[in-house]
Amino acid sequence: MKKIGLTILMAALICTVSFAGGTHRAGKQKATFMAKQDFQSDFPNIKTVHWTRDQQYSEAIFTKDGVLMHAFYDWDGQLAGTTHDVTYADLPESARKTIAKHYADYTVERTIVYNDREENLNDLFPLIPYESNINYFVSLKKNDQSGSLILQVTPDGDVSFF
Repeated sequence: MKKIGLTILMAALICTVSFAGGTHRAGKQKATFMAKQDFQSDFPNIKTVHWTRDQQYSEAIFTKDGVLMHAFYDWDGQLAGTTHDVTYADLPESARKTIAKHYADYTVERTIVYNDREENLNDLFPLIPYESNINYFVSLKKNDQSGSLILQVTPDGDVSFF
């Protein structure tokens, strides 16, 4: 489960439309009927939606108030969580100071916010304890390396390796 959740997060950080990797091949299956119905209830004014599906979730990709968002629905059509890009400046100041101190050799590639739907027990990342239903994820890249490093940031500014 942790690998599945991590795959979803990496996909959200790296691309906006498709998943890559082992068990997640989006787009080959249709989104569930219940997910589409619940999406209309959760986001009633959204008219244009792109749907993808993997083995765990139906993913709705849409624009709300000018922001590109991703909403993830489980098999029962329950909203598990949403993600969207934010600016690095949106992070708590204490987190930015910690990152600047400990990761000075890195550049920020992307910052997203993950809003966990707490009442849904089938969360995107069920093995990861969250103190808050809002968490930020920052993708960092060291200039001389090909891979990325992902940090989790809480609304209180706590920074941890993800």
